Amino acid sequence: MSNTVEIHQNVLDRLNPEYWAFIQSRGAHLPPLHKSQWSPAFRQAVPGLDYGTTAPVEVGYTRTIQLGDFSVRVMTPLGEKPGKGWPVLLNLHGGGWVLGSAAMDDYMLSKLCIGANCVTVSVDYRLAPEHPFPAGLNDSWDALVWVSKEGERELGIDPKRIAIMGCSVGGNFTAAVVQRASLASPRIPLVFQSLLVPSLNLSLFSAERDKWTPSMLQNEHIWDLPLADVLWYIDLYTPNADDRIKPDVSPALQEDKSAFEGMPTTWVSVAEVDTLRSEGEIYAEKLQAHGVQVKLYTLKGGYMNHRKHQFNAIQPFTRLCRDSSYRGGSRPGESIFNCVGVFPLIWRIP
Repeated sequence: MSNTVEIHQNVLDRLNPEYWAFIQSRGAHLPPLHKSQWSPAFRQAVPGLDYGTTAPVEVGYTRTIQLGDFSVRVMTPLGEKPGKGWPVLLNLHGGGWVLGSAAMDDYMLSKLCIGANCVTVSVDYRLAPEHPFPAGLNDSWDALVWVSKEGERELGIDPKRIAIMGCSVGGNFTAAVVQRASLASPRIPLVFQSLLVPSLNLSLFSAERDKWTPSMLQNEHIWDLPLADVLWYIDLYTPNADDRIKPDVSPALQEDKSAFEGMPTTWVSVAEVDTLRSEGEIYAEKLQAHGVQVKLYTLKGGYMNHRKHQFNAIQPFTRLCRDSSYRGGSRPGESIFNCVGVFPLIWRIP
């Protein structure tokens, strides 16, 4: 572990100076993962690694529910349940398919729970490499099915007001789960999906360089998620490379038009200085081509760290990096796409 961050000049030239100063001030930094052999010890907290974590805000109550091979972490708002039940947000955490937990997004989810007056359900899906594809995705899908069928009785939610969100590989699962919901018979209706710096086409990372996206070429050597690290994660999640062209693994490769029918309003967040940026942009265009209402938000000059929900520092730029996930912008015209603003707006429909 190093106390300094090495960064290529072509990346540094595009970074917001305040953001870069924040990164440099955080102290210890992890070495590149692709130079390491996998160990479960990677899942332990790293001493000295400081991303300005803030404690969650108070909610009504938090509980864990075991659902077979996985569990969900549920937050319920303060006060009495509305007459038709609370709206609900299903959250799929990031962590490269091998790291992370349902509790890692507690700060953001507690803010959403109170700000949108909704129940949040964060999925503790099984992790690779012990449980490679399709285990984590199937757990995420089973969680949605459970919420839609049992959520009214178990959680006091309104099954007609289900939204879903995921960051990084959580965005990968979210996109695949939403496609499954459209293809299901009967279809599972959703009111909103939010894809935050999503990974959507895993086949690109084992392809020849001339097939790489612009953001892969521009940000190959980004300090936090270099291209070689992305492939390291992908190899652990999909040891069978043939799986990477399946829509369940690479939702951007979905060609079944039925997968986009009835798809909800979609928010896609990407960052200018991020290996995965182009994947989000390409998928947003694909959704629009299929008639899905989409808002694409790009954080200029910044990098949405794939642990970014722990980025709770007070600096304005890093606060924007964090808050864009649930505010989405300050202009009134954007309010329908704000992750906090859109939920109450849609969920109040009778």
